[in-house]
Amino acid sequence: MASGANLPIGKAEYTCRCHCGRVRGKFIADKDKLIVWRCNCSDCFMRGNVHLVIPEGDFQLDMDEPLDDATTLYLWGTKTARREFCKTCGILPWYRPKSNPDGYGITYMCIDLESKGDAKPEIDIRDFDGRNWEECFKTSAIKHQSKKG
Repeated sequence: MASGANLPIGKAEYTCRCHCGRVRGKFIADKDKLIVWRCNCSDCFMRGNVHLVIPEGDFQLDMDEPLDDATTLYLWGTKTARREFCKTCGILPWYRPKSNPDGYGITYMCIDLESKGDAKPEIDIRDFDGRNWEECFKTSAIKHQSKKG
């Protein structure tokens, strides 16, 4: 993952974390506008999940210990989505979504936007009909969010 002066034009580095700060990461995304997805599948609906999808190469752990030591893995259904919850506070700052297993879904409310001051990006919230997953995936732009470029 590029950082600092090596960031691509139009990109910014962001940080995300769980509530207690044990599970932390950083990622690169558009500096001016973030497209976040509000999903109504059974899991996302129960958690009130709204997430940003990024390519795998734009994410990096920023932790003092291995991820496996700090998290509990939850798999269900097709077992494509990988959710690793903090063992201490139970928060899920990011995960591997079923829609984009080649990327990460960053939980919007776990992103530290306060550190951006007045340079906070515009937030574009889009709906994903997870209750009708296959039909929505066919027509949704979410599938392109984990691709570079």
